Amino acid sequence: MIIDTIISAAPIMPPEAWLITAGILFLLLLTAIVDAFTKEVPDELIFLGLLTVTATQGFFVSWEYAAVNLRWAIALGILLWGINEIWYWKFKRDAIGMGDAKWTMLVVSSFGICPAILSWGIGSAIAVAFISILWIFRKRIDLVPFVPFLFAGLMVALFFPLKI
Repeated sequence: MIIDTIISAAPIMPPEAWLITAGILFLLLLTAIVDAFTKEVPDELIFLGLLTVTATQGFFVSWEYAAVNLRWAIALGILLWGINEIWYWKFKRDAIGMGDAKWTMLVVSSFGICPAILSWGIGSAIAVAFISILWIFRKRIDLVPFVPFLFAGLMVALFFPLKI
């Protein structure tokens, strides 16, 4: 049952590699925990995840398939970087952290673009609720690490899919 859930959560990953998919989910959780406490997403964990996903897709499906998924991940990472650069040019401060962009690249290469977009939408809603609660209790907020909220959004997107 759990294996079937993991397999269905990652349709772009080969079903035989469900343990790799579970490992990537753990890696994403680990990066969320690190971000929550240090406000940084370690490049090493993201690189390890991207390398593992690309190799798994390459060996189990085809290298062309792995390259397409990696290209989507890199394209989205560049898009997020570009949005941040335009925001910084206009307002003289970052819009998003680059850890959020790197984390999203790993999600796209592992689970696809739709779960990544949903994780941003759902994660943003959870973050707004969290910040609102802090604001109600008059807690000072300087910087809110976003990757933990992205991870929560991803879990909702993967394990409670919309039935349309």
